[in-house]
Amino acid sequence: MKELRLDQIEKTYSKTAANKTESFGLRSIDLTIREGEFFSLLGPSGCGKTTLLKLAAGLLEPDSGKVWYGNSDLTATPPEARRFSMVFQQPLLFPHMTVADNTAFGLKMQKVGKKERLEKAEAMLDGVGLKGFYHRFPDELSGGQQQRVALARALVANPRVLLMDEPFSALDPGLREEMRELLGRIQKELGVTILFVTHDRDEAFELSDRIGIMRDGRLLQVGAGTELYEKPVSTEIAAFLGIKNIILGNIGEGRFVSADGAITMDVKNGEPEGERFLILRPEALQVADGNIQVPGDAIRIKGHVLKVKFLQGFYTAIVQAGNHELECQLFRGQSEQLEAGQQVEVFFSQCDVRFVME
Repeated sequence: MKELRLDQIEKTYSKTAANKTESFGLRSIDLTIREGEFFSLLGPSGCGKTTLLKLAAGLLEPDSGKVWYGNSDLTATPPEARRFSMVFQQPLLFPHMTVADNTAFGLKMQKVGKKERLEKAEAMLDGVGLKGFYHRFPDELSGGQQQRVALARALVANPRVLLMDEPFSALDPGLREEMRELLGRIQKELGVTILFVTHDRDEAFELSDRIGIMRDGRLLQVGAGTELYEKPVSTEIAAFLGIKNIILGNIGEGRFVSADGAITMDVKNGEPEGERFLILRPEALQVADGNIQVPGDAIRIKGHVLKVKFLQGFYTAIVQAGNHELECQLFRGQSEQLEAGQQVEVFFSQCDVRFVME
């Protein structure tokens, strides 16, 4: 297997502003991207995602650690010799070249004959939905079409790894969705290995086989989207993924009691005692009403409705229980029956519970 491996990578920067020097660094990053995998680095701006991507590309040198592709140590290999392709936030097309010549540029650098490289470029342009655009110039294209050319140019060189740095962030929402669907289809058809940088959770979850969540130069957790969402290893990850039901409490003698005493429950054998955070996904927390049969072993919580929200097809209730504002997903019929101030009971199953230490 030709895996891309980042082994104990570290990189430190220092910058001075207003007579104050600040340091930022990647800390002992270990990461393996499997051959043919779509892997996303997900995290807020400034967390180190792009720095890590540039280290993989050879555009930066690590302070320590190694970059491997299969059994080859690429740490000191220049970018042009790694046979990786990169797509940036901006298309970076040559304005004086036609779409076909832009797409074929990498093949020209590889000394591929003109006839062959143009044939390959036109076939790849067809694949990204730009059939018949071969002789146009970049300024005759929309932003989305320019990014399709950039993608075609990267793919036509048959890269060992395709590196993508937030390539759709400058596009409007409709075009972003189109480009996601296009990229997902092409990646599956060609089986190309992709390392993709994004701060957009939806984008990462839609496209990726696995995701690595980054924060402050650290790789916090790696896994499939469902694993990260259902089994976050920390409150930091849960909060970043949009889970708001994070409740501080204590486990002792087989029971969890929240810090305000409003939520109590038995816990499974083997759950370590001490201070813990209870994480509840909003879809795991339901409002009890006459149309729902509450299981006998469900954990029940009493509270009152603060508000009901509607967003992109989902209804959500915010329920005050003790000091906690719990977010619960609703059925449409429930949303029409609830109003602010109404007393309710919410419940959840123990199998949907997640405890973490920090």
